[in-house]
Amino acid sequence: MKRKHLESALSSIQREFPDPKITLEQYPTSPSLTASVILVALERGDLGPGTTALDLGCGTGMLTLGCALVETDLVLALDCDPDALQLAKENFEDMELETAVEWIHAQVASVTSSTTKVSNKSNNKRRPPPKTNTIQASTLETRQLIAEDEDGVLLRSNCVDTVLTNPPFGTKQNAGMDLRFLRTACRLARRTVYSFHKTSTRAFLQQQVTAWGYSFHVVAEMQFDLPQVYKFHKDKSRDIAVDLIRVDLTCTEN
Repeated sequence: MKRKHLESALSSIQREFPDPKITLEQYPTSPSLTASVILVALERGDLGPGTTALDLGCGTGMLTLGCALVETDLVLALDCDPDALQLAKENFEDMELETAVEWIHAQVASVTSSTTKVSNKSNNKRRPPPKTNTIQASTLETRQLIAEDEDGVLLRSNCVDTVLTNPPFGTKQNAGMDLRFLRTACRLARRTVYSFHKTSTRAFLQQQVTAWGYSFHVVAEMQFDLPQVYKFHKDKSRDIAVDLIRVDLTCTEN
């Protein structure tokens, strides 16, 4: 799929949060940023026919829809906000895509927390999920970066080929949330993780991922357009330098 066609399709949906929640750091992901990560992953064989994916913290569904538009076999879309999850479902239905999508209400928690929140798991009924063993964890190697369910997400380790996430960057109230998302993404993915992070955190994240034993690469440097969403925002928009990182779980680092 050409970039202009992907961006055009993504521009047609409701990507803004109707009632954004600052505690969740909810900001819309632009069609341009979404197209960038989808096309990079598609070119490398991490998305598209024959693959499965998870959008971790799906929000209004931009990355989920991007995966579906390039004909990924199965997409799991996970978010802790039921309002955002409902809007993502509606966006998917409006586009009338054939990809099987499974919607999951769950929250990424600190690995020290024993509280889990998971509910409302339902399948897209347009067609049954494809016959694949990818989400049958018994057929996959289970990594021990985090014990299953310790992060509050009741999904088996290595349950999809690729995880994509645009995590909270981590304000004072949510310090470390970006790393929690990345750690959970590495638990759930079988092959690769794509994640957006502030460029200022690059050295720290690379150190962490390398310590986990995985390969860390910055595949693109971008500008995240932060719109005037909350009352305390003084500017109509502000650009934040972000990295699109790719974690290769099949290539270990010493």
